[in-house]
Amino acid sequence: MPKVLPEYKEEAKKRIIEASVKVMSEKGYSQTTMEDIAAYLGVSKGALYLYFKSKDDIIVESAKKMQSHLLQLRMMQMTASPTKDPLDVWIKILDNFMPFDSKINTLYFELVAITQRDPEINKLSAKNLEKEIEMIEHEIALQQQMKLVRTDADPRTIAVALISFFSGLRLMNILGLDRDEIRKRWAEMGRIMLGIKD
Repeated sequence: MPKVLPEYKEEAKKRIIEASVKVMSEKGYSQTTMEDIAAYLGVSKGALYLYFKSKDDIIVESAKKMQSHLLQLRMMQMTASPTKDPLDVWIKILDNFMPFDSKINTLYFELVAITQRDPEINKLSAKNLEKEIEMIEHEIALQQQMKLVRTDADPRTIAVALISFFSGLRLMNILGLDRDEIRKRWAEMGRIMLGIKD
């Protein structure tokens, strides 16, 4: 078996993960094979096995990288300016983190379902969810201290509601709800949850 230089290995893994997400968003997780991913990259299936044991290993690594990346982006978005208009931040969260491509959102829910069958992905997802809740909870508490948002609601409850609304709107996107409608409803939910008056 040929040796792989470490600096090339990380780049190759990144390319395989990106290709996998593209192929799986088109075909679905269960319908995608290692052959499909290899064909998309223009390499042999054997080349993929230099980096990953199976499609499931690619998914585990993809989930780790995607969740870590999204968490970092959300942290940057939420902490960029705590004195910023909370409704503006709320709307930017949707615009920056909600893919309005129903195929990507469908793949997201397929991967969520996998968490029930894969303990490694489940553990990673639960850990990242808790970090996300805590980060949003902290930001809401700061905004409450500055009297930018309602002070009569528990910050953790608002954080959990935000994530729940977000996931629900992803599902509605899959089912055909228009992007403008989703954005309008998200803004209205923000006004209600954050207690913002026009």
